[in-house]
Amino acid sequence: MRIFKKRKAGSAIDEQAWMRASLLIADKQRKAADYLSRKTQYWSRNSKIIALVMFCLLFGGACFLLLIKAIIHF
Repeated sequence: MRIFKKRKAGSAIDEQAWMRASLLIADKQRKAADYLSRKTQYWSRNSKIIALVMFCLLFGGACFLLLIKAIIHF
């Protein structure tokens, strides 16, 4: 049985592929963050907090509704 046997380390090609994928994801995240930063550049701190609270209430309420529906139909 090979359940407890150590696996060999990945090859250099695998390491490069993972590194390339992580850099691509980081680049996409940075672009999205820059875009959102530009969109909210002129918002005051209070308006950002209000937007965050509204977002949390909206999606929290939707999740709560789904939970209630799942309990009722269980």
